[in-house]
Amino acid sequence: MARVTRDAACAYLRWAQVPVGEDFHALPSKKVENLLLIADRLKYRKPKNANGSRGRYFHALLQRKCR
Repeated sequence: MARVTRDAACAYLRWAQVPVGEDFHALPSKKVENLLLIADRLKYRKPKNANGSRGRYFHALLQRKCR
């Protein structure tokens, strides 16, 4: 996966309609689907020792980059 810039991360969150600072577990399933579509396009893979879903890790990545 290519590096995600701050501007790109904010644009991805806007496209998925996820506000910055929003808790992943409070998201409706449609917004999680939108995040996973973006993750698929970017060929994002969660870390090998991940303790959660790919969607949660991708959401956290975008939130960190956009702040």
